[in-house]
Amino acid sequence: MKIGREDFEALIKGEKDITPYIELDPGAGSYSVFGVKTASNPNYLIKAIYEMYEANLNKKLAVKAVRKLFRSVGMGSSGLYNLLKKFGMDLKPAEFLMLVFKLQHQQGWGAPFELVEQSEKRIILRTKHTFEAEILKEWKMPVCGVHMGWIEGIMMAVTGKNWYCLERKCVANGDDCCEFVVDQVDPSWKFKAQAVVKGDSAITEFIEHKPVEGTIKLIDDPVVIMPRFVFTSMMNSLKKTMGEMPAGGVNYRAYMDMGRENVEHYKKMGITQPNTLSDMAFTFYSQMGWFHLVKSEWNEAKKEKTITLEHTVESEAFGNTGKNVCYCTAGLLAGIIEGSFGIKVQGREIKCRSKGDEYCVFIITNKSE
Repeated sequence: MKIGREDFEALIKGEKDITPYIELDPGAGSYSVFGVKTASNPNYLIKAIYEMYEANLNKKLAVKAVRKLFRSVGMGSSGLYNLLKKFGMDLKPAEFLMLVFKLQHQQGWGAPFELVEQSEKRIILRTKHTFEAEILKEWKMPVCGVHMGWIEGIMMAVTGKNWYCLERKCVANGDDCCEFVVDQVDPSWKFKAQAVVKGDSAITEFIEHKPVEGTIKLIDDPVVIMPRFVFTSMMNSLKKTMGEMPAGGVNYRAYMDMGRENVEHYKKMGITQPNTLSDMAFTFYSQMGWFHLVKSEWNEAKKEKTITLEHTVESEAFGNTGKNVCYCTAGLLAGIIEGSFGIKVQGREIKCRSKGDEYCVFIITNKSE
């Protein structure tokens, strides 16, 4: 089916809708809009995508994962944008965004959108409801990852710049509408890393894994997946050479250096606030499977930090040994604190799951010069 400038102009003005441009051939199993083959997206499919992510993350991060997925869908709108330019239609980004959503929502993706505000660096959109807000009402939180991703992808496609979309209101959260605020932002790892610390993102969003090529990158740096038995193998090898306590000391110092260097890497992102640096390191190691942070307490009088962890790599790897085993983790925590706060510290493990304790507990104390 041919479509021209006059058709799009009529659609924008509301003089036409997409009904005449839909072709359905059940026998051939094809469904086309404007001559472009597409497919229906039943609600249960979208719900299944959300629940698949939620099973491994949580509801908030599942929305983020869906958002990332549909950002790529939004980027595909560049084809329509270029077609309109061929017709001599030079729409502003906000105008094009509204056209895309008019076309989508007339296919059942929610209520019509209203353009509330537009400027060079900010756009605010509102709708009575989106389809995902309707099908995920039981989540009782902002859920419109599909629309946030679309919006970001569309804006990136037509402007060549980075945009961040925040859902300020959501029907699934009990609000009277779904409202989206879209801001042009500078892409920076400082912005992304801080989102991970706040719980707004997970590091999985920033992992580039190419298993066939044998490469993994996190925040653009090469990383490796290291099995836990490496710790038992490394410790046992050192114990044979120098004895248990000296081997523990070597591991402690090596991982202390690693903790400090890790913080220096974050500083290169432009992050300088000590608490943010340490929180970032703890969050990243936790999300990479090294441990789970249960709590962190500070004793001002003693200048002493108590860090409680569960399933540390060493306690999980060694199992029940009847003694403390987390030399690497103790050094890592001490190095993170030293690097973040610019002080000399000493770390020691006072409780360990390998000794039968409920948690692995570490004391980090200021070390006199």
